[in-house]
Amino acid sequence: MVGKGRETYRKIITSPELTARINSENIKLMERFLKNFATKRSPKSVIVYKSNLTMFFTWNLTENDNTFFCNIRKIELAEFFDYCVEVLKWNPNRFSQMHSCLSSFSTWIENMYDDKYPAFRNLLPKIEKPVKDAVRKKSVFTKEELDKLMDWLGKIDKPQEQCLLALMMSSGSRVSELPRFTVDSINENSTAFEDLFLETTEEIQIKGRGVNGKKELRYIIKDTFLPYYKKWLPIREKIMKENNKSHNSIFITGNGSPAQTTTIRSWIEKWDNVLDKHLYPHSLRHYFVTQCIRMGLEPDFVKEIIAWSSSDMVGIYNDMTLRERNWKGLDKLKSALEKS
Repeated sequence: MVGKGRETYRKIITSPELTARINSENIKLMERFLKNFATKRSPKSVIVYKSNLTMFFTWNLTENDNTFFCNIRKIELAEFFDYCVEVLKWNPNRFSQMHSCLSSFSTWIENMYDDKYPAFRNLLPKIEKPVKDAVRKKSVFTKEELDKLMDWLGKIDKPQEQCLLALMMSSGSRVSELPRFTVDSINENSTAFEDLFLETTEEIQIKGRGVNGKKELRYIIKDTFLPYYKKWLPIREKIMKENNKSHNSIFITGNGSPAQTTTIRSWIEKWDNVLDKHLYPHSLRHYFVTQCIRMGLEPDFVKEIIAWSSSDMVGIYNDMTLRERNWKGLDKLKSALEKS
C-alpha cells in the first residue's frame, strides 16, 4: 500500500576518495580510539562509531579546512551540527547519536592524551542537543489486526513466517535476537510463571554494553507461540534433510541454511501487503508490552521478563491510550460523587 512506509531522508557525504584526504593526524586518533573502543563494545557499535567519525572528518575536510580535531573550536562544532540539521535533515535521535560519538571520542582524547594536549577539553557538553520527539508515525496494532496477518500467512502457506510472527508477538524480542533462538533453547516442558511462559533453556544474547552485549533467559507466552512452533518443526526438518544441512537455528532459508537478520527483515517487509498500517519489527515489541499491561501484568514483571534495567521503559512501550487504561482512582471519584 502506498504511503505506509516510514520514509527517511538520506544524503551521502563520504567516499573513499575523500576519506583518503582526511588529515592523517585525525585518522591516527580515530583508529587508536576505535581500537580501544572495540575492547569494550560490540563489533556492531564499532562499525557505527567508525561511520560517524568518518562522516564528521569528511565534513571537517570539506567545510572546515581539515582542522586537527584537538584544535577544533566550539563554534566549528556548532556549525557541523547545524549542517547536520539543515543539510542532512537529521532528526533529534540521529543528532544525539553523533553527539554521543564525538563526546566519547573527545573524552578518550582528554584522558589518554592529557600529557600531549593538556589544554584539550571535551566541548560537546557545550553543544545543545535538540529535544527528542516522535519524528515518524508510530504503528499501533491490535490483536485482531495481527490475527488477520497470521491467517493470511496460513492461507499462502508460510508456516515458518507464522512461527516468526508468533515468537515476536509473544516474546517482544528485538529483530536482531530472533535468529539466535534455536531448537535447543525451546522445550515445552521448560516453563515459568505458573506454566504460562516458556523459559528458554539457555541464555540468548540481547542488546547491552560490552563486546558481546549481555545474555539473558527469554520468556515466551506459551499458548501464543507453541502451536505455530510445533507446526513448523517437522517442515523445517524435512527442508534441512533434503538439503543435507545440520544446525539448530529455528529459522532457515530455502536451502536449509540458518536465516540471518536481513532475511527475517525481508519476510517482515512482505507482511505490509495485508495490513493497513506499516509494520516494522519494533512495533511488535510495543505490541507485546501493551498486551501484557492490557492483560493485567504488573510493569515490574514486564520489566523483568524483557530484561530492562528500569520500569520506565514499560511506560515508553505501552501504547494503551489514556481512555484504555485502568485508573483505580475512578472508583474513589464514583464513591465521592455518590456521597455528595
